[in-house]
Amino acid sequence: MKKIAVFLFEGAELFEIASFTDVFGWNNVVGLKEFRNIKVETISYKEEIKCTWGGVLKVEKLVMESNIEEFFSYDALVVPGGFGGANFFKDKENEIFKKLVKHFYENNKIIVAICTGVINLVETGEIKNKKVTTYLLDNKRYFNQLKKYDVITEEKEIVADKNIFTCSGPANALDLSLLILERLTSKENIEIVKRNMFLK
Repeated sequence: MKKIAVFLFEGAELFEIASFTDVFGWNNVVGLKEFRNIKVETISYKEEIKCTWGGVLKVEKLVMESNIEEFFSYDALVVPGGFGGANFFKDKENEIFKKLVKHFYENNKIIVAICTGVINLVETGEIKNKKVTTYLLDNKRYFNQLKKYDVITEEKEIVADKNIFTCSGPANALDLSLLILERLTSKENIEIVKRNMFLK
């Protein structure tokens, strides 16, 4: 069984979380039988988070110093973005998150960061000399922040650099979830999932 950890910071956007939970959930029901074994779990350093636009999510697994190694076997780490006004950046220096990113990066595992989630990802200092993007609107203030890190900025909606996948906005989260599904399964499989979800 493959496992994907969706790491939730306070103030994360529900749409960006749901893009992964729903696409992979549908895969486990309608995808090709040999690929119906991918588990997506929400994880965090706290038991619940309040989403950007309201609503509280209780995470499936709490990550602590005592159990962090349980998550080292996961195949992918996803970091949804959020709004500063909803305290999304308040815990960007979280040590548990840094250790997870370090492990995934050093072991060439898939890391996905959506929209402003890219800021929290590169803040760890673990992502170096990789092509990345982030939110491109709002006078490019988030995109321009990337220039202070040791990364290669690309002004595109979706950027893939080997095992690092980043994107600009919430709508791209859906595109990225399908891209990761294809990476973990097959082109034929994602077409089946898309058809059943009425995705174009």
